[in-house]
Amino acid sequence: MKKAYAVLFGMFMFVACSDDNPTSGLNNTQNTNPSAQTNVDFGEGYTYVIPIKYDETTGRVYQGTYVCNYHPDTKTFAWEEYPESLDPGSYKIVGDSLWMGPAEKQVSDNPDEQEFLDLYRNYETLSLSNDHNDIYGTWKVTGCKRQLGETDIKCSKFIGGMSGIARTMKITKDSVYITTTVDTENLEQNDINIGAILDRNFGYDIGDAIIKQLLVEKTITKEPKELLKQSFSIGNQLFEVVSAPKFDASGMNYITTMSSNGKTCTNTQRLGFINEKLCKEESAEFLLSDRDKSEEQFYYEEGPVEGFKIDNNNEFYECTKGLPTEETKQLLSQYAKN
Repeated sequence: MKKAYAVLFGMFMFVACSDDNPTSGLNNTQNTNPSAQTNVDFGEGYTYVIPIKYDETTGRVYQGTYVCNYHPDTKTFAWEEYPESLDPGSYKIVGDSLWMGPAEKQVSDNPDEQEFLDLYRNYETLSLSNDHNDIYGTWKVTGCKRQLGETDIKCSKFIGGMSGIARTMKITKDSVYITTTVDTENLEQNDINIGAILDRNFGYDIGDAIIKQLLVEKTITKEPKELLKQSFSIGNQLFEVVSAPKFDASGMNYITTMSSNGKTCTNTQRLGFINEKLCKEESAEFLLSDRDKSEEQFYYEEGPVEGFKIDNNNEFYECTKGLPTEETKQLLSQYAKN
């Protein structure tokens, strides 16, 4: 399973618009000290299982030995052995350290392609444990990695491409149980993207140079970031964006609200892997949801479905287009391309 340790497998998104107080129910996310967020329900964590075969002699591991396959001729799904999993990875034990990566370095004569391979393929990630027998046991996944064949280790707050999480792995003879929990102390919080909000949420295509000038002139202002929250103003109108992650048995759920003048639009995303139970019980719409619906040939292609991705972004954007006041709309219209 080539996506076994990738981050994004999909999102489930629903939208609600209300005229309630936009900060109601969100006050417990506004403290800047992550350790003080005792009232936030981040969930007990999301666990998924990857079937594996491990060769103790060579240290090679075959990940995703079973997968949910879609068969378009019968329009059915089946939990089946997956031949492509025979492309092995490598588990290397050094004391209480576990290095996981490809079994061999991929090499290309094309410098650009080699740069891509080194960035996204030719590296090992580090996990730590003081309770293991060879690879078997429970490991704490770190944000540290090194290039294949090198000893220099680089660490960051990102684990599997995500910040704000903690992750453990329990490795058994035939499976890896990966549990991901919310960890706000490990969060690399980015500034809100004003250009994306103006375009996608409000429907105004304004160039980057103009946005930069509006920020310099204080026509648009960003408030200082707080934990999982940031506010911004356009003219005299204040907007607030709040995020509230919750990881539980249903998946990795992200709830984001955008509020102004007593109206709130709520965007909820749900990420997760497709396991045997989901493969046998869920609908085709759910199981194919990670595929691009705009490309029918790919959407109905025979092969594995590894994660679910259900969203209704359009409804959320439609809701947020109703947030700016007439005064704010007139201000933005002066600078919009459309």
